[in-house]
Amino acid sequence: MCYLLLTLKQLQGLLKTIIKYSFYPLILLCTLVSTFYFTEYFHRDYYIFIPGNVSLVFIFLFIVGERYFPYRKDWFGNRGDLGTDLLQTFVVLPLASKLSELAIPFLFYYPIIWASQTVGYFDFTNEWGVFGHFGIALLACELFYYWFHRFAHHIPVIWRFHAVHHGAERVYWVNSGRFHFVEAFFSSLVYFLPLIFIGTTPEVTVLVLTFSSITGFLEHVNINFEAGWFNYIFNTAQHHRWHHSKVIHESNKNFGKALIIWDLLFGTFYLPKNAEVGEVGITGKAVSPKFIKQLTYPFQKDTTSE
Repeated sequence: MCYLLLTLKQLQGLLKTIIKYSFYPLILLCTLVSTFYFTEYFHRDYYIFIPGNVSLVFIFLFIVGERYFPYRKDWFGNRGDLGTDLLQTFVVLPLASKLSELAIPFLFYYPIIWASQTVGYFDFTNEWGVFGHFGIALLACELFYYWFHRFAHHIPVIWRFHAVHHGAERVYWVNSGRFHFVEAFFSSLVYFLPLIFIGTTPEVTVLVLTFSSITGFLEHVNINFEAGWFNYIFNTAQHHRWHHSKVIHESNKNFGKALIIWDLLFGTFYLPKNAEVGEVGITGKAVSPKFIKQLTYPFQKDTTSE
């Protein structure tokens, strides 16, 4: 009996180890494969539903993972922020993102079309295939977002809005979309802007949108996983927890959204070995968990300190 119990404990330990090291790469792989499958078999009129449907499947895994494999147990449980975080992540952020998509054609696309008819159309990715095109598009989007995000930490007027995201006192999957509406609109605008420069197809656009959505959740999940060498390509929760640190020299790092490559190139990569992030949040005026107060936060006094 003792031998059997020991064996069961060993099997449980082995199972936890497998989940810990396979969780992140499997989610990435399944995201790309499932999205590509949907684009192959769905009509383009229904592409708009792909990111949400793919996300719903993984959200169930995030909920279970946080319950049974938490990175920090003290981050588990409602602190009066759950309702607002759900509203921000599933209503405000998607609405702001969609509005930015609608604004892009009028602000940039039509002027660029006019220019392209004069000087030629910048489209060098057709021969690369879907995933080659996806890689180029993702790198371009991430570069634009990297600098927007980095400026948000150093320019007070932008920080006022970005502080709403950093004001969270825990990091978990629901508050991955906790952004002020104004920042959500402009960050989405900046992120997707490069897609019109590189002749992006609807299939590649959906791949970028779905991939950035899932990796956005993966930055915040309160799950004890180990990404290994993926930490030198993608911006995982192992980086992003440090980005939420109350210690400013730690939080002013890891500005990528889906990728960490630009942080490596521009010297803002931060992932200390054998260390865990301490308290998260901001050192300036606290951000309320209430939705209306988060909307008005950037317009209050004394909110510029990080």
